[in-house]
Amino acid sequence: MKTTLLNLSLILTLASAGAAFAQDQTQMQGPAAGAPQHGAFKAACGADLQTFCASARTKDDRHACVKANKDKFSDSCKAFMASRKQGGGPGGQ
Repeated sequence: MKTTLLNLSLILTLASAGAAFAQDQTQMQGPAAGAPQHGAFKAACGADLQTFCASARTKDDRHACVKANKDKFSDSCKAFMASRKQGGGPGGQ
């Protein structure tokens, strides 16, 4: 009985450690998955960001700046943001 409880405890411990490891791996891969879209956003809107949002330092500041100034951005940047918004991807906030 004692051995069975010990084995069960060991199995549950290993199962939770495996689940935690898998979750960490998923979180580590998350930002890299968005890298191509980020590069496309920078290519389409980089000059506008430099012009209108150069003082924004944090991600939240940049998002707020883009939202506040999107009407002033270039046509190519507006088109990119519109396409991302329709597709539900980054850059369409």
